[in-house]
Amino acid sequence: MRTLSGTLKKSYVQLIVLFTLLFVLSLAVTGKYLINTSKLHLRNAMGFLDYEIGDEPGSVTMKIFTDNLVNEEFKAENPTLNDLKVIIKFGDNIYSENHNKKILEVAQDNKVENFNFYEYLILSNNVKNKDGDIYNVMLVKDLKPEKKFFFNIVKIFMGGLIFFIVISAIIIEQLLKKINKQLITLENLNSNITLENLEILKPVNQFKEFDNIWGSYERMLKRLDEQNKKQIEFVHNASHELKTPIFIIGGYIDMIKRWGQKDTDILNEALTSIEEETKDMGNLIEKLLFIAKEGDIKSGKSEIELSEIIVSATSSLKMIYPKSIVNFEPNYTIIESDEGLVKLLIKNILENAIKYGDNKPIDISLNSTNSQNRVILTIEDHGVGMSSEELIHIYDRFYRANKSRSKEVSGHGLGMTIVRRILNLIEADITIDSQLNHGTKISIYFKI
Repeated sequence: MRTLSGTLKKSYVQLIVLFTLLFVLSLAVTGKYLINTSKLHLRNAMGFLDYEIGDEPGSVTMKIFTDNLVNEEFKAENPTLNDLKVIIKFGDNIYSENHNKKILEVAQDNKVENFNFYEYLILSNNVKNKDGDIYNVMLVKDLKPEKKFFFNIVKIFMGGLIFFIVISAIIIEQLLKKINKQLITLENLNSNITLENLEILKPVNQFKEFDNIWGSYERMLKRLDEQNKKQIEFVHNASHELKTPIFIIGGYIDMIKRWGQKDTDILNEALTSIEEETKDMGNLIEKLLFIAKEGDIKSGKSEIELSEIIVSATSSLKMIYPKSIVNFEPNYTIIESDEGLVKLLIKNILENAIKYGDNKPIDISLNSTNSQNRVILTIEDHGVGMSSEELIHIYDRFYRANKSRSKEVSGHGLGMTIVRRILNLIEADITIDSQLNHGTKISIYFKI
């Protein structure tokens, strides 16, 4: 696995290589431009001499060798010639401003040649005058000024590159030291930190990114602590809820052993209570299993008829709560959702309404909203209701509203927790309106 410092150093080297390549490319372009400019000057000057010599008769062109025509007229008309050495040959006559024979030997007809690695450029050409006389003209360009200019640029570029490398290396080294210091601090804190000393040990971060990391780490610790506390609370509450019926069952079994064989009334009472507690434990375990495997539950979609599900749930609960009264007029309504989850959802809400409905009728209704393409299922009881403070905690696990009535009403405080999770799975919405001692009205919004 790569380290942060190693990655930064590698990026730094890559940046230096990139700058060096750009530097070399810039020098190559500059050198090429200087050479091409010098070649252009040679060809322009040769064109000028070709025109001047070719336009004159032999009597005039001979003045090149007798009257210094090159300096007096040609260079006066074309200043470009001032930077060049001119050599003109005609028969035995020679006009030469350069006496280096090695340079002249390099010259080729109508082609620019370089001498001694671009120390000089030479261009040679044959020119005819009006009388048909052929003059051999050679131009020599001394590149010392251009080379001096080029190497001055090289020095400036090299100096700038070296300065950049040194300064950037110092900056990168200082940055790496600061980053490593922060990383070491975080690493050391990791083995000693707890939620109790979180604020005390919080380091002073020089970089916003490290501050963000610390903030994320702090939030993670708090979330883990909160989840751990909830898990511990869940285990304690589950153990308590399971321990109570087990204790009761054990008591009735002991009672059967002592008196049940002789007294049938005691035996029947014990068996009835054991049966009720067993059902209660089964119901609790079913709810705990649903909560435990929630992450593995996949919500499917199919066309289901809501009225049929409501009637089925009402009938099932009627067996458990024979005194309950549920008012519902079936209304043929089709939605697309998961049938099993919708059944469990309605059963939990309806069971709560029956338990806390104070033996008063439960009203159920189904309505469609064409504008929003939704179906509204409303379940309303007229029982004990809840206060606004209790309503806030309605989805908390093992939370039971109206504690004074909790002992009278069987339950475990898991029903609405399951309701909330089912709503998330089937993508339905809920609203709850409750008033203490007036009842509770719950509306579920299903997508059509």
